[in-house]
Amino acid sequence: MKKIAIMTAGGDCAGLNSAIKSIVMTANTQGIEVLGVMDGYIGFVEGRYMPLNAEIVRSIEIKGGTMLGSSNKECPFHYYNKETGEFEDRVDEGIEKLKAQNVEGMVIIGGDGTLDSARVIYEHGMPTVGIPKTIDNDMSASEPTIGFQTAIDAAVDAIRKIITTAYSHRRVMVVELMGRTSGYLTLYAGFASGADIILLPEQDYSLKVVCDKVNEIMNSGKRYVIIAISEAAKEKGGEETIAQIVKDSFEQKRYGGVSQKLAAEIEQLTGYETRATILGHIQRGGEPTTSDIILGARLGNAACQLLVHGEPGYIVGIKGGNVVKMAFPKERVPRILDMSTNDLCKTAKDMGVCFGQENE
Repeated sequence: MKKIAIMTAGGDCAGLNSAIKSIVMTANTQGIEVLGVMDGYIGFVEGRYMPLNAEIVRSIEIKGGTMLGSSNKECPFHYYNKETGEFEDRVDEGIEKLKAQNVEGMVIIGGDGTLDSARVIYEHGMPTVGIPKTIDNDMSASEPTIGFQTAIDAAVDAIRKIITTAYSHRRVMVVELMGRTSGYLTLYAGFASGADIILLPEQDYSLKVVCDKVNEIMNSGKRYVIIAISEAAKEKGGEETIAQIVKDSFEQKRYGGVSQKLAAEIEQLTGYETRATILGHIQRGGEPTTSDIILGARLGNAACQLLVHGEPGYIVGIKGGNVVKMAFPKERVPRILDMSTNDLCKTAKDMGVCFGQENE
């Protein structure tokens, strides 16, 4: 193999640049050229590239985001045509454009949707290896995923800042975190920042239980309450709060606004002044933690080694601290937080954290 391509797609996160650097440097030591595909599957379909070498990737590991750009809407086998308004399969076209650049294999870094498309590209004849990244930490291929630890630290820092203003004004603060239908980020960031109530998408909450807990805490003499809530969490019998439907995206639902809804309900039912904060893309930004730099480098190296040694068709990840590989799954099956077995859930409950459930 003389030339490979790297692509990042889906939502950005810290640690991607470390993986990119690791792939480039590993390939260079074996005399292999590397081509970067720009802006995710947009660049794959439309043929947007940049050459990568040791000089270009020097010191990029300490920077957040991805130097190659990304997109979280496009899917190569369900690609939106702006002129016709129709979705088209553009996989073979993207592969042919890469082959015209003498590319013989790809490393694709992304979440479950991105790597599902990577599987299709592999099945269409392009040797491909995947690397899992997501701040949601919901991929079965790796525990943790690239970006998760940095997102936790960013969220914890933000919530600790919110605590000081909550104390000053004797307020209830509802903080909304990302994660889609997985509660890992909210659980870990909420616990580490000292949240009193943590509401997750894996288990619908009782509004009465939440309000009763707010009253209990405020009546105890504490001056504030912090509630960490996942963007896809919902009340028992209620519906998810959808901020937007993106029609030209493969995944059309965008969650958002549940914190504002809950804050209004708490203030009405308890009388305590309540404010909502949506952390949003703060969780994705900033410099990566040391652990995400190391994780990105380890997985980048493992992916490159598989590709150049003729073992495509795998996703590389971390299990029990060790690098492992698994074949591209035929179906997208997210790793959902099991609240009945997760030890941090148990620890939090034993310490009095409320999860919005009866008989806690």
